[in-house]
Amino acid sequence: MFKFTDQDPDFWIQLKGENAGKPLRNSIPNSVGVKTDPNFLVSDFLFYTVLHLFSSGQFRPFLKGSVVPYIRQRDITVALVNHWTSQPRKPHFFLNF
Repeated sequence: MFKFTDQDPDFWIQLKGENAGKPLRNSIPNSVGVKTDPNFLVSDFLFYTVLHLFSSGQFRPFLKGSVVPYIRQRDITVALVNHWTSQPRKPHFFLNF
């Protein structure tokens, strides 16, 4: 579905600092590239999913470090899997209001 790489990534994720876990369109120091497999996942969908997880604070429980917070690549993957497997199976637009 996706992998962390520095070779031709679709986007980057900041790994250290107050914005650890934030997706980025351009590389900065202390960031890792993310490459999606287009047969399984649209890169913009993953970018905005990571942005949602970052904005809603769902990476905070995974942050390490007492002075400079950081997040591991494995923790990003775990947060994504948790997000995708805990969501309702029925899309919200099919719900009866």
